[in-house]
Amino acid sequence: MGVRLPTDLRASLLCHDGDSSYLGILPCGPLYSTDAIADVRQRRMKTWEGEDDPDEQETPWWGRQWIPFAGGDGDEHFIDAGPGLWQDHLGRAPHADHAYFLGWPSLGTWLHEVAEAMEHHDRTDRLDSVAHPSVDEDGEIDW
Repeated sequence: MGVRLPTDLRASLLCHDGDSSYLGILPCGPLYSTDAIADVRQRRMKTWEGEDDPDEQETPWWGRQWIPFAGGDGDEHFIDAGPGLWQDHLGRAPHADHAYFLGWPSLGTWLHEVAEAMEHHDRTDRLDSVAHPSVDEDGEIDW
């Protein structure tokens, strides 16, 4: 890909190679395998307008240093692998809108908060930075 994988993403991929479920259990959708990361990134890079689009600097659709790690149906969650202010930060790139950063400084930080929300999903006295999931009567997790 020509981009170094962020440390947290490499560590996550060493534990698993994506999520094989259709919807995933995380609020971002299923985690991508290494093959899916490469495929989704290549697809995004082919359709990215980049330097030909003057609006790209202010409201990007896709960035050259972004690595998708989860999503589906063209709605990607990504990590900025480039240098600078947003390095390692998480973002979301919907298929029909501009991308934006989510405020999480790293995948590890976000995954920790998601795990905390899952562990304490039934405690109403906790204020977490990730919404608490609920489990419906079919056993499906809803964020």
